[in-house]
Amino acid sequence: MEKYAILLGHYDKQLLLVEKLWKELARIDVSSYEFRYVFALKTQQFYTSIEDLLKQIAKAFENHIQDLTMYHKELLIRLNTEIPHIRPKVLSQESFLLLDKIRAFRHFIRHSYDCELQEEELKAIQDKLKVSYKTLTDDFSTFRKFVLALTLSG
Repeated sequence: MEKYAILLGHYDKQLLLVEKLWKELARIDVSSYEFRYVFALKTQQFYTSIEDLLKQIAKAFENHIQDLTMYHKELLIRLNTEIPHIRPKVLSQESFLLLDKIRAFRHFIRHSYDCELQEEELKAIQDKLKVSYKTLTDDFSTFRKFVLALTLSG
């Protein structure tokens, strides 16, 4: 089906960007004051690139988020939920919790103009990313196989 082939094209392109940003995030030394804001910016970019992919998935399968004031959180909840006869869940619980934490951090960074980024908080986020990134990529890989099967069957 054409819409799934289009999704696959976007999927593959977006996952390359996610991987690039992940590698950059993993290398940033958050103990260095100068690099804390770089980490915050790259974390925003990382989450936004994933959210863009999740939006494309939602658009291809359902895209009926009602409460736009809670759009970002509801998008994660929906993609952590299986929709019988339509699609499996995209995100495992571990990936959902990781992305929700990063979503909240992105919100904080975007709306805090006078904040001091604490090394411990950034290190906790970086460590969580290092622990859960493989699960996230496994989730995306599994869902990609599902979409590919739809494309080939159509």
